[in-house]
Amino acid sequence: MILTLPAGRPSPFVHADNRALIVSNGLRGVVLNRAQGRWIAETLGTIAEEGRATRTQQNHALGGFTADGGAVVLFAGTLDDLVAIELSADAFASLRAEFANG
Repeated sequence: MILTLPAGRPSPFVHADNRALIVSNGLRGVVLNRAQGRWIAETLGTIAEEGRATRTQQNHALGGFTADGGAVVLFAGTLDDLVAIELSADAFASLRAEFANG
């Protein structure tokens, strides 16, 4: 039996659940383990408070900066291969709230 299904490339997205944070630009994605939740929360907090942050753990990076109109450019990945997306201010606030309580 052969199964072939039509598929398409997704739009950029951020997904958070009890296991991981996934940041995708639609072509490539980065998975950050939810066990890194405190590191993620601190990075998102720094972006919100200072307008920018770049944090690293070993060869991995997470960071971002405030762009025009309050949007936030978020980047994640390895130090030599980052994925970047832009989130609205409201979407960023929701992501930050997701990680605020552990």
